[in-house]
Order: sequence, then C-alpha cells, then structure tokens
Amino acid sequence: MTVDFLSRQNRWQQGSDDYNEDGLMSENLQIGVSREDGDKAVAVMRLKGSLDANTQGELESKAREAVDSGAEYLLLDMSAVDYLGSAGMRAVHAITNILSPDDPSMRSARLKILNPSPAAAKVFKTLGFDSFIDIHDSIDEAIAAL
Repeated sequence: MTVDFLSRQNRWQQGSDDYNEDGLMSENLQIGVSREDGDKAVAVMRLKGSLDANTQGELESKAREAVDSGAEYLLLDMSAVDYLGSAGMRAVHAITNILSPDDPSMRSARLKILNPSPAAAKVFKTLGFDSFIDIHDSIDEAIAAL
C-alpha cells in the first residue's frame, strides 16, 4: 500500500483533504428533493453517496434552488451518505448561511439533519456540529422541532 499512501500524500500536498477510505475523491452524489405538506415550507433533501470537494457545490446549488423555490426549512437526510469530508461540512455550513444569512447566532433553526449514517454522525460529533445543528431520527420528529 505504499503507492496508496504516496498518492494520498501527494494529494494532501496539493491542498485537498477530502478523500474516501480508498484515498479517492468521489464524483458521485445523488440528491433527491421533495416537499413536505404542512404549515411550513419544508424541503427534504435525500443524499446518497459521498459528500466531499467534488460534490459540495452540487449540494449547495440544490439547496439554493430549494430556497429560491420557496422552502424556508431544509431537512438533509444523510442516511445513505457513505463519506463526509471537510468540504461536505463546509457545504452544510454554507446551507445554514443560505437559510439564515442575517442570523448571527451559531445555532441553525432552519436546517435539520435526518438519520445520519454512522460515518456522517461521527464527523458531526467529532467536529462539534451536533451542538449547532439538530440531528433527528425521523422526519416527523424533525418537522415537529421546526
């Protein structure tokens, strides 16, 4: 595995830090967007794949489209996210800014995380994002918390 280590080291030296467990960046993230009926304008974004430097822009773009289409709240279903890199976390932070650009508080009231995969949950907890963004086990629980 010397080649793999050197490959990762070279990539790191080039300034990127978002690699999956095989040392490869993902080019694939599927994003399904749906609306929840109710009193509040809620969009649910179901993510499948890797959220890293190659896919963060796509997530941010879809989130902006949802907000521009009237969504006031976003729920990110991360149950099928198999890799969450630092660029993915930057995308999550960017979405909080899209939803509440003038809110100086650290806590996001308009973004909720649903069912994070074990890999995603570990990143949220390790980086302390679980202190700023609510994580829920069910969509009903998340909507009730809005």
